[in-house]
Amino acid sequence: MPNQKTRRFLAGTSACAAILTLLMGCGAAAPDRPISGKGPARPAPLTDADRAVTSQAEALLVRDCMERKGHRYWVAAPLDADETRSFGYVMDDVSWARKHGYGSRIKQKVLTAKKNDRNLSYRASLSGPAARTYVTDLAGGPGSEIMAVRLPAGGQVRLATGGCEGEAVRELYGDQGQWFRADKIATNLTPLYVPELVADRRFKTAQNRWAACMSAAGHPYRAPADIRSALSETTSGRSAAQAYRREVRLAVAEATCARRTGFGDTLRALEEEHSAPVRERYRAEITKRDQLERAALRRAEHIVNRNQ
Repeated sequence: MPNQKTRRFLAGTSACAAILTLLMGCGAAAPDRPISGKGPARPAPLTDADRAVTSQAEALLVRDCMERKGHRYWVAAPLDADETRSFGYVMDDVSWARKHGYGSRIKQKVLTAKKNDRNLSYRASLSGPAARTYVTDLAGGPGSEIMAVRLPAGGQVRLATGGCEGEAVRELYGDQGQWFRADKIATNLTPLYVPELVADRRFKTAQNRWAACMSAAGHPYRAPADIRSALSETTSGRSAAQAYRREVRLAVAEATCARRTGFGDTLRALEEEHSAPVRERYRAEITKRDQLERAALRRAEHIVNRNQ
C-alpha cells in the first residue's frame, strides 16, 4: 500500500477525544475551508481522491528508486474514490452508509493487503546483511537527517529523511523540510478549537436532537462515538454477514437521523466558526501546505498516468 503518514491527535474529555478522533477522519486535520482576510490566496484543498493519487504516485516513485538500487518492490492497487472518502464526527451520507456501513470491509481490505504485502515477504527472504541494506535503501540508515516539528497544541513529530521514501517525497513536494513542517502544523490544529466546539450549547442541542431521533428508531445512543465504540460488542457472536448487516443498519440510522435533525450541517457550521481564528493564526502554514500539495498532485497525475 502507499506509504501513509500517521497523524497524532490530543484527547481531553471523552467528547473531545471522540471528535478529535472522528471529526477529520481519525486525525487532527485543519478544515479544508477558504481562509478570509489578507494574505496569499489559498489554492483549492485536495480531496480524499486527490490524496489517493498522490499516495499512489509516491509509492511508484519508491518502487522505481528501489529497483534502481537492485531491489524488487511492489505497489499495491489503490482504493477507489468511494473507498477513500472520510467522514467526520457524525455520518450523514445515507447512501454511503447503506453501501459501506462504517467501512469495516474497506478496513479489512486494507489490512488484508498489508498482511499479504509482497514487500514484507521479500524482505523476510533476504539474508541479514541484505535485509539491512534493503531497509537502509528504503528508509535511510543511521546517518539520515531527522526532521522535527513542534505541533501547535504541544508535542513533536519526527521524520527520517533518507532512503527512497525520502527521495520520493522530495520529487513530489520539492523542499521536504517545508512540506513536513507545513503539513504537520496544518493537519494538527483541531485540538486548539475542539474543546470550545464541544462546550457550545448549539452542539449539545444538535446532538440531543440526534440522540432522540436514534432512540425513536430503536437505537438508544447518546452520541455517534458511542455506536462506534460499542459496534464490536453489538456484532459479537454473529456471522460475518449478520455482523455486517447490523453495522449497515446502525450506520444508516445514524446518517438518517443526522440528516433529519441537521446534526451534520450544524457540526460543519460550528467547526467553521470555531476553527476560523485558529486557521487565521496558521494561515501561512495552511497556505504553504495547500500550495505544495497542489503542485505535488500535478506531478503525481503525470507519474500515475505514465505507469498505466
